[in-house]
Amino acid sequence: MMALRAESGGKSRFDWGLIATVFGLVLVGSLAVFSAASPLHHYGQVIQRHLLALAMGTAMFLFTMNFNYQVFQEQAKAVYALALALLVCVLFFGSIHKGHRAWLDLGIFSFQPSELARTATILVLAAFLTRRLRRAAELETVLYSFAIIAPFLGLIIKQGDFATFLSFFPILLGMLFCAGASLRHLCAITGYAAVAIGFPLLITWCQVHYAAPLPGSWPEVVMRATRLGWHAAAIMAASAVLGLLAWRLAAMMRLQMRGVTFVMIPLIFSAGLLSGIALNAKLKGYQRNRFVAYVAPQEDIQGAAYHVHQSQIAIGSGGLWGKGLFSGTQSQLGFLPERHTDFIYSVVGEEMGFLGTMTILLLYLAMLWRIVVAGRAARDSYGYLVCCGFVSMYTFALALNMGMCLGVIPVAGIPLPLVSYGGSSLAVTLCSLGIVANIYARRYALL
Repeated sequence: MMALRAESGGKSRFDWGLIATVFGLVLVGSLAVFSAASPLHHYGQVIQRHLLALAMGTAMFLFTMNFNYQVFQEQAKAVYALALALLVCVLFFGSIHKGHRAWLDLGIFSFQPSELARTATILVLAAFLTRRLRRAAELETVLYSFAIIAPFLGLIIKQGDFATFLSFFPILLGMLFCAGASLRHLCAITGYAAVAIGFPLLITWCQVHYAAPLPGSWPEVVMRATRLGWHAAAIMAASAVLGLLAWRLAAMMRLQMRGVTFVMIPLIFSAGLLSGIALNAKLKGYQRNRFVAYVAPQEDIQGAAYHVHQSQIAIGSGGLWGKGLFSGTQSQLGFLPERHTDFIYSVVGEEMGFLGTMTILLLYLAMLWRIVVAGRAARDSYGYLVCCGFVSMYTFALALNMGMCLGVIPVAGIPLPLVSYGGSSLAVTLCSLGIVANIYARRYALL
């Protein structure tokens, strides 16, 4: 390990601001979990596993905080191979929980390798992009970056973990943007992801609002496109024709736009459409219900939209101060499903009120800011890009979890890091934040 040179001005090696926000989030989250899980018949087991994960996560935080993070750059291939091997093991030896095979049962606790895969992706992508910083604007860099995460995406969608699958795209976009990738390439990835994710939503919307569409109408064409027949081919052909017409219009108006742009847009749309059709075919019943709850929340309040409806009631009933710990009606009486995991933010809103939810939000914003500070202070490009990846990942998790609890985003099985119950999430998050603390601590190290 490289020696650290003396720090000027008596500045501390450790980022006490990051440590304080992490401690605050874990404390608030633990109180919420203890309260939300209290009516469960296996309450003692929940407490034991949470404390075990907290102890393991704290040990990993302390270890990675004092471990030279550059080792991850040097051993990027080994990190990649380990994460990939664990995901492959899930396919053969994984246990089924909540409708999909995504856990490895290790006896006293279960481990979810997809949580580790996201952190491994950040460490590996940062190593790759560091080597190609001067070529970050090239299309080849974007394609290679996508190729790095593609095996993870394939294995995770094979598990049926749609929410974790989505979380890889903000990581990729955020790190490419910070590395200096071309805005056109980033827009292409965003467009592809938007079409791929939006198509299942559009299918669900058509099925809810057009149970028997007229033959030849656009809802009928969209719904039949899922069969990969001539309807899907017609949609892709229409996108190509529109691209040609747009190119001719741009030429007539003498706009300075490259012709390849009008070729790539239909290709990106077609690729997104095919991926969307594949995703739609992979959706399970409960995942489809989540889409139904989003596009038509009033259609089935007691069924598909039950989770979101109860979540909104819980948050709204908390008022300013909340009803108090262990005193929430929606959580303690069992009306709110998944209350100690995915919907823990709703429990905080009911029992700790508006002040509790704002406390979590402010602590998260402070944590994200400290990660940004660590990235800006990093002594090398690798540390900077690692911090960019973690900011992207945790910002997405925060927005998605809070958004689904409020009903503005479709429900997805993304826990609120450091707050929700979940041993894998808590331990890996603390490990990741230890790496950030290490990057900050070594900001004065000799190069």
